Amino acid sequence: MSRSGLVLALVLCWGAGLSARAESPLPAVGQVDAARLRTHCRQLLEALDKLKAPLPADTERDLKSLLLKDPGEGAEFAGQVQELLDPLCLIGVTINPESRVKALRGAGPSDLRVDKESVVLVKLINEGGVTHTLTVSGPQVRSATEGGADRWLEASVHAVPLSGKGVSGNRLEYLLLRLTPHEAGKREATLRFDVGQGTQDLGFRAEVPVLFNVKKP
Repeated sequence: MSRSGLVLALVLCWGAGLSARAESPLPAVGQVDAARLRTHCRQLLEALDKLKAPLPADTERDLKSLLLKDPGEGAEFAGQVQELLDPLCLIGVTINPESRVKALRGAGPSDLRVDKESVVLVKLINEGGVTHTLTVSGPQVRSATEGGADRWLEASVHAVPLSGKGVSGNRLEYLLLRLTPHEAGKREATLRFDVGQGTQDLGFRAEVPVLFNVKKP
């Protein structure tokens, strides 16, 4: 895929209206290690730049300005970061102390472009300190062993920095979900998240349906 094609898909994905920063339905995290979160946010910006997937201009400007300041008290800094990034998150994932996974639809837009990769944010609240890889699957998601007409979406989760193999174990971090659809139109996909065998639990709703608006090239 050409670089210009990816950039166009990302502009559609973030959405023109997000500069207004709609309220996010995702749960908020209070006290965190502010220094670690600041480092993570810097790595997030670097990863998005590498993927040619910049944040909306006003969000990126405000986040960079925030990262230049002393993070100070953890809860306040975490609140400021979440206010900026949560409205962009397509999904929120929580890992509880027993490593059970719960997924929730966020406020981030779900506009995609057929056969073009888009990058969206996933908010991870890691109460269990897990450091395994977070994976995504589902009945509409293609994999190395499963294809077919019903599996119209390629999806993969990437931790930040991109060189990392698993999530950090920090209580709050943001992951990158890379999506490539192969069918146009209004299409729903159920996205299922886990961090290894035994971490999916229907009682914790480890999967979430997302209605995508997939536009033609």
